[in-house]
Amino acid sequence: MKIRTIILFFLIFGITGYLRERFFEHLNIILAGLYRNTDEYALIGIKMPTVMRPFSQMSYAALYYSKYLFTLIWSIIFFIISYFALKKLASNKNILKFLTWSYLLLLILAGISMAIGYLINSTLKNDEYTFSRALLGIAQSPIICLILLASQKLYSKSTKL
Repeated sequence: MKIRTIILFFLIFGITGYLRERFFEHLNIILAGLYRNTDEYALIGIKMPTVMRPFSQMSYAALYYSKYLFTLIWSIIFFIISYFALKKLASNKNILKFLTWSYLLLLILAGISMAIGYLINSTLKNDEYTFSRALLGIAQSPIICLILLASQKLYSKSTKL
């Protein structure tokens, strides 16, 4: 049963990661088209997915800044999947606290980094932005879940000492 559950969560993470990647890929194609005032889909020879059509009606600025909201939403989705994976697979339920604190820490550090970059440079496109994107990239992946799952035996041993 546990092997099936592990495979199920790997599939869920894989499918979610694929959907996230495709979503942002198409969002960037639409953004490029709005920025250049061209039909980027025609230029690269693919069709725009129907689900992405409403985004092509947005202004460049609205679409650009909506990416921050979508990044937060995808981070929450990966947190939820990680939470249920650890709840189902981890023998020690205290690991869920580490997961929650890890995600909060990533979001807070990314937010501080972006705020500092914006306050100092009046833009979100410098090193601080790159750092916050790297942090949020971790939040939008199963990395934290996998590390916590692999380290649960260490946590059990440290509490017995």
